[in-house]
Amino acid sequence: FIKDAESRYLFLNRYLCKALGKEPEELLRKSPEHLYGEEAAAELRAHDAATLASGGVSSFCEQMPLHGELRLFEAVKFPIPTPDGPLLGGIAMDVTDRVRAEEALRELNASLERRVDERTAELRAANQELEAFSYSVSHDLRAPLRAIDGFSRALEEDYGERLDAEGRRLLGVIRSSTQQMGQLIDDLLDFSRAGRHELRRGRVEMTALARLAFEGLAGAQPRPGVTFRPAPLEDATGDPALLQQVWTNLLSNALKFSAGRDPAVIEVGGQREGAEVVYWVRDNGVGFDDRYAHKLFGVFQRLHGAAEFPGTGVGLAIVKRIVNRHGGRVWAESRLGEGAAFFFSLPSLEGREHERTPQ
Repeated sequence: FIKDAESRYLFLNRYLCKALGKEPEELLRKSPEHLYGEEAAAELRAHDAATLASGGVSSFCEQMPLHGELRLFEAVKFPIPTPDGPLLGGIAMDVTDRVRAEEALRELNASLERRVDERTAELRAANQELEAFSYSVSHDLRAPLRAIDGFSRALEEDYGERLDAEGRRLLGVIRSSTQQMGQLIDDLLDFSRAGRHELRRGRVEMTALARLAFEGLAGAQPRPGVTFRPAPLEDATGDPALLQQVWTNLLSNALKFSAGRDPAVIEVGGQREGAEVVYWVRDNGVGFDDRYAHKLFGVFQRLHGAAEFPGTGVGLAIVKRIVNRHGGRVWAESRLGEGAAFFFSLPSLEGREHERTPQ
C-alpha cells in the first residue's frame, strides 16, 4: 500500500484489499477514522507519523476492526520521498489466524505440562504409599514370625524326644519355612530402602568397592576353589553404600550359581562406552536360558528352583532399582551351562561434570 501524509490510502494491491474485505474504491482516499473507527485510527496515524518522522523502516503490530472482530496485522512501513513531500509505503499481512494458532499451541503445551506434572505427582505419591506399605507390612510380619520360630525351637528342644520321626520332620519344615520367610522380609526391606534411601553422591573407587564386596562375601562364607579376577575399573559418581550393595548382590549371585564348578571363576571388569561406563560380573556357573533374561530383574523372578539354588528372587531387583536411580541400566547375557554375565552402566565422570557445567 501507499498512503499520503494524512494516512489515507493512495494505492492498495488486491491482496490487501482481500484481507481488508473491501473493494479498492471503498478504501482509496478514505480517512482511517472512516474505515476503522476512532481508536484504531489513532494507533494507525501514530505509527504512520512515527515512520515518516524517523525517515527509516519501521515495523508494527496493528489491530483493525474487520468483519465484526479485531484482526491483527503485521505491518512494515517506510517513507517514499516525492517532490511534493514524503508518502508512506508499506506491506501488511493479516496474522490473526497464525497468532491464534500459536496461542492455542502454547495453551495446549501448558495443559500437557500440567497434566504430566499432575500424573508425575500422582505416580510419586502412589510409589511412596507402596513403599510405606511394604516397609510397614514387612516390619509387622516380623513379630509373628519370631513367635513361630521361637515356640517351634522351644518345642524341638523340650519335647523333641517325645516326637516321632515324622513329627520332627514337620517341625523342621516349620522352622525352615519361618527362616525363609524372615529372609524374604529382610530382602523386601532392602528393596524398599533402595528406593527410599537419599542418594549421597560422591566419587567412588569402583575397583576397591568390588574387592571389598567380594572379600565380605568370602569372609562370611569361606569356600575353597574360587578364583576371583578383578580388572582395574574406572571410578564412578554415586552413592558408595548403594553401589557396594550392587557389587555385593551381583557377586553373591555369581558365587551361588558357580558353586558346582571347580574351580569357580568370577571376573569383574568394565569399559567406557560413549558417555557411560559399563561394569560387569562374569562367572562360569550354570547360566540360564537367554530367552528369559528380561525376567531376571523383576521382584520374585527366578529361573532356577529354590531347592537347587536358595534365594528369594529380590537381589537382582535391588540391583536394577539402585542402578536406575543413578541414571544407568542393567542387563544380562548367558547360555545354559556356560556361565552368565551381568552388566550395569553408570554415567561417566566426565558426563556428570558436563551436566553440572553451565552452558
